[in-house]
Amino acid sequence: MNGNSTPDDNATGQHVIQWYTTHHNQQILSDVLVGLAMFFLVVFAATLTRHIRRGDRWIATGALGGAVATAIGFTCLLGFDLVLATDTKDLTPASAQTLNLLQNDFFLPAVLGFGLFGVLGGLAVVAGRILPVWMGWVLFVIGIAALVPPISWFAFLATLLWVLIAGIWMTVQGPPTVEQAEPVPADEHVLA
Repeated sequence: MNGNSTPDDNATGQHVIQWYTTHHNQQILSDVLVGLAMFFLVVFAATLTRHIRRGDRWIATGALGGAVATAIGFTCLLGFDLVLATDTKDLTPASAQTLNLLQNDFFLPAVLGFGLFGVLGGLAVVAGRILPVWMGWVLFVIGIAALVPPISWFAFLATLLWVLIAGIWMTVQGPPTVEQAEPVPADEHVLA
């Protein structure tokens, strides 16, 4: 175990309990902050979906689905970690070891969600032109990288950085403008 990182998969249950007892407050704070980041990721993806004006909206809806899958995956990981951080006095060594293993290795939903968000979100940005096209391609590449386990963690960090930059860009630029068609006079409406 290095520094302040959580115990490894092969840590004994007693060691896991001792570590989480010692780092109780830091882990709770970390879990809350990552939980807030997941909340804002889903809000950002919903905003991105709302602003798509051109191209296929289903792509942006898929990106929203990826953000939701990511948030669910990370919430599961945070849940395992939070139980370890708050209930150490009630855990047996076997249950602590099991929760630690789940907290370390139950990453597939989050990885797949980040991949889906990155690939479909990048394509939505390219098709919808709500951000510069190059930003869409960067997110697309990050989404592909998220699917490669040795670099998934870096893709996660890159996604959060991309969302921060894109959110600032969208706030400064405002929502994309849509050309309004001339209203059709009432006497020319076709009844369905």
